Amino acid sequence: MTNRSLNTMVLFIERHREIFVHCCALFFLIAGLAYSYHLGDTLRFRDETQYLAIARNIVAGHGYSLDGVTPTAVFPPVWPLLLSLFLGFGAPVWLLRSLNFVALALCVYVIRSMLRLEKAGEGAPLSAMLLIVYCVLFYTAGTLYTQTLFALVLLLILRLAISRHFGYGRAMLLGLLLALEILIHPTGVFVAPVVAIWLLFSPDRHMLRKVVLCALVALSLVSCWSFRNYLAFGRYIPLTSHGGDTLYIGNNPTTSLSAWYTYTREDYYKEANRLPESEQNRYYLRKTLEFWTGQPVAAAKLYLRKLLYYFAFRNNLLVENRFGLLRSIVMFVTYYPLLLCLVFRLISAHRVPLSRTEKLLVAIYIGSAFFHAVFLPRIRFRLPYDVVLIAHIGIMYARFGPSLFGLPRNGRIPSGSGQANLSGTLTGDGAGTLSSHGLDKPQSPGLTGTSTPGALITSS
Repeated sequence: MTNRSLNTMVLFIERHREIFVHCCALFFLIAGLAYSYHLGDTLRFRDETQYLAIARNIVAGHGYSLDGVTPTAVFPPVWPLLLSLFLGFGAPVWLLRSLNFVALALCVYVIRSMLRLEKAGEGAPLSAMLLIVYCVLFYTAGTLYTQTLFALVLLLILRLAISRHFGYGRAMLLGLLLALEILIHPTGVFVAPVVAIWLLFSPDRHMLRKVVLCALVALSLVSCWSFRNYLAFGRYIPLTSHGGDTLYIGNNPTTSLSAWYTYTREDYYKEANRLPESEQNRYYLRKTLEFWTGQPVAAAKLYLRKLLYYFAFRNNLLVENRFGLLRSIVMFVTYYPLLLCLVFRLISAHRVPLSRTEKLLVAIYIGSAFFHAVFLPRIRFRLPYDVVLIAHIGIMYARFGPSLFGLPRNGRIPSGSGQANLSGTLTGDGAGTLSSHGLDKPQSPGLTGTSTPGALITSS
């Protein structure tokens, strides 16, 4: 493809950027519905079966339980409760899957809203198309896993945090979303302090009060689930009874990066399974601390290896033949270009400094690596943060696209030239327009006052 034809294609996409965004969202809805119907009621992974079992027991009036008799805290409550809501109306399993594709379609619009706020709207079509090209997102949405909903809520959190007018109402809404994210999957606990620290660096002199209010709302909502667990088990289980095993699987003398799931044959796993669910976390935590204190050098080396393994393009799974050669190739050619974009952006930061929003996105992505390396790095756990990286790539395109394709940087292309109207390119200092709280005038009425997640998606 010649440079002229490439530029023509870029300008065509820019001219019809809204159509491209809508088409990508529509793809997830139509193709996702067809794929969900094709899969039918088949459940391929154990976690899917357990989520569905809990949801069905809720609908049947047996409470939050796997077997309909014994209470459980193996998973936080949001996803099973959402599934039970639709099961109560008679929804089949294939329709439950389609909820994830609705969430993916909404991700397209939340990213567009984030990029518009960052004066990088021309990157929205690229981010939308990358969500499709990074096909592991589509595959994961076809399961009853929580990662797709988690990604949507994470994007809403980031969209709300970067709002130009971050008032007390938005602080409360942010606390609600942070609690929702943690109660979807407990790995979201590290996001709250990262966002809070980022907010505190805002020039808003009332930001500390708003962050405290946000934290109180989040803690109060999460505490409701913790209190339920105390009533059910007679002991304090803050989020889940399932976290300790993941911690020890990734932190024991036999941990292997090439065969994570040999733990099912280990004596400690069999011993833990004989314990009541409420005592298993303490057992695994005790065993983990024994490893850390008894072999600190080995534990440190293992952590560094897991940190690198977080960026792997394949995992060894408990279910055999789920990660064959073809899927490994697809993951390699779709993930590492995204990662290289991040590396390029960090290297070029000395020439084009990162904006406040970019710093937040980078902190979330890099922070996720350091956090998950404490436990058990998995591609599935990384996917929501890959979506954040894709949103950041949209901003990168707006920063570097004009110069890369020889387009004007003044934000306008003369009318009648057959070229697109480019907006939101680099400012005079080359750093782009910074998104900060209270410094810029809102671009639309949707950015003022107390927002809802729906308003965040549609506002520009």
